[in-house]
Amino acid sequence: MYKKTFYKSSPIPLQNFLVTIFSAVKQLIRENSRVHKMEQELAKNEKSVSALADYAESRLTAALENAVSSVPYYAGLKHDLNDFKYIDKTTVKNNSDKFTSTAHKGVVIKGSTGGTTGMPLNISQSMESVEREQAFANRQRKWAGFKKSDKRAWIRGDMIVPIEQAAPPFWRYSYFEDMILLSSFHLTADALPLYIQAMVDYGVDVIQAYPSSVAMLAKYLKSVGEYYPGNIKSIITSSASLSLDDRQIIEERFCCKVFDWYGLFERVAAIANCEHGRYHVLTDYAHVEFLDVGDGRSEIVGTNFNNYLYPLIRYKTGDYVVLSKEKECPCGRVYPIVEKIEGRVADYVYSTDKRKVFVLSQCVKGVAGVMGSQFFQDKHGEVKVNVVAGSDFSPVEERLLIQNVKDYLGAGMSVRINLVDSLQKSNSGKVRQAICSIGD
Repeated sequence: MYKKTFYKSSPIPLQNFLVTIFSAVKQLIRENSRVHKMEQELAKNEKSVSALADYAESRLTAALENAVSSVPYYAGLKHDLNDFKYIDKTTVKNNSDKFTSTAHKGVVIKGSTGGTTGMPLNISQSMESVEREQAFANRQRKWAGFKKSDKRAWIRGDMIVPIEQAAPPFWRYSYFEDMILLSSFHLTADALPLYIQAMVDYGVDVIQAYPSSVAMLAKYLKSVGEYYPGNIKSIITSSASLSLDDRQIIEERFCCKVFDWYGLFERVAAIANCEHGRYHVLTDYAHVEFLDVGDGRSEIVGTNFNNYLYPLIRYKTGDYVVLSKEKECPCGRVYPIVEKIEGRVADYVYSTDKRKVFVLSQCVKGVAGVMGSQFFQDKHGEVKVNVVAGSDFSPVEERLLIQNVKDYLGAGMSVRINLVDSLQKSNSGKVRQAICSIGD
């Protein structure tokens, strides 16, 4: 809706009305008695080892039976997970018509990944899949302390403000949901204080945002020596990697906990933060395997429980975790724990000795005035860093940043710092940590 000419050309009060109506329709579809029943079912299992194991096993059995009996790609396989070979995005892309269940009847909802790795993927969902996803999203909000009477801020990829709009307000309102939707596409250095004030004025209780968006706001607050002047219960981040440094500055400046959510449009895995900051692998959402790739990292491989229309079995995500030695969490939930979620495979640049370097957030650690950064590389031995800078980003800090980059990528690396008003975003409004166009 947001890209339609009628919406873009409407006056702001009418846009607010349209946003409200659009949100109401979506919520009426996604919030129903079936969803609430699923939530109750999930809540019964999360603190019981036996109940969770039985539930996960039954969901896996049903998923495999559905795949073998109705999906052409899996025809002839046994109802045994080990009989299924690993697949990945390329496999699905090259065999897209073979993954659709022939047994499905009812509504088909078409959608696609954002394609930040350069390979968009079209995946259909059933209505049951949409409802089950909503049940898990509702549970995550409950973990974060959200109640129905709370007001939310939404800073994600919705184009609720026309991209060509140059003056504020860069936000619209969904009165049906008690939510202010703020554009992630208009987060310039000059606009950051306006975003803060808009949320304060609205009385926001919970923020749902891309990590990069809320991190920029937190870094702005730190650059001016301030803390968020309202009372936030929690912040829920998702759809991109959250670094430890960004988590720390967000929690410090907004004076609340961050509840991070890892998920994919393919619906093959979900990992969620609890109130104690642990990352829990949600074994009631999908069956997840971890393939050791060395250096303490493991690739996430998932089997979809929640979309019988387009089931993906043993799907290699290209995303990585560091496994935790902890077996129990103070929250009492019995899900497996991972120590951290690593950056996605696309978010790297090459060092001078042509190694892939992933955790680039360390390069800006300790550099004052950096409210956002993004690395670009199209040639070995050279890297450009776009920086959204605060007033305290001085020539001294620029030299420190260059030295940090060289420390991580090699002393011979040619580093160019480019000051920008905003970072490059994908079509869905996400900010990639790095964009490398050098082939393997």
